[in-house]
Amino acid sequence: MKFLVADDHELIRQAVKSLLRGIDPDAQFDEADTWETLAAAARPEANHDLAIVDLHMSGMESAASLSALLKANPALPLVVLSAEESVDEMRAVLAAGALGFVPKREPANVMVKAIELVLSGGAYVPIEALSLIDPSPSRLARQSAAERARPVTNMQATALAPHHLHLMENLSPRQREIMRLVHRGCTNKMIARELQVAEGTVKVHLSVIFRALGVHNRSSAIALINGWLQSGRTL
Repeated sequence: MKFLVADDHELIRQAVKSLLRGIDPDAQFDEADTWETLAAAARPEANHDLAIVDLHMSGMESAASLSALLKANPALPLVVLSAEESVDEMRAVLAAGALGFVPKREPANVMVKAIELVLSGGAYVPIEALSLIDPSPSRLARQSAAERARPVTNMQATALAPHHLHLMENLSPRQREIMRLVHRGCTNKMIARELQVAEGTVKVHLSVIFRALGVHNRSSAIALINGWLQSGRTL
């Protein structure tokens, strides 16, 4: 897999890379320590499987910068890692299109679980952001301490990432290759062999694409693509 790690502290970048190597020992990395280097590294042709981004690097304008980043690269799965934990900021980050928000105070195993969840096609939301689902204060009041300590992991990604609605207009070159092969009936193993990548990388790309399109399997994706092609568009 290929990851983009962006933080203005080298120690944190190295720690995040170490965690990611626990997920994929052969992982490749691009790094950034400012908004300018992040924007340059996060180009669609880089084909990153995931970006982990600090929200307050030099030149960053919080969620507004994330919106600009994801507008330029709509298919990039992105998790925010931040020392700032206000609910308003969490809400803005998720509305901008991030698929996860992990406070820096969380232990390493929580960060790993959040990353694995996003890579598998889910979304990670801290319990503090429950107002995204139910803004009623009574909901939090009714929860036990154990429930408040659990992350929310079952939110629909489409509710978190409006830019996903436009993914068919913004498929990356690699995603177009994969979807062409899916449309031809190729299995993950056949796609991996054709593109000379790991089968796990193909699975990650497909989970991102399926989530973005609001489908759960190949047949639904192919039906959507057929409609896309019938309208005169091309993959």
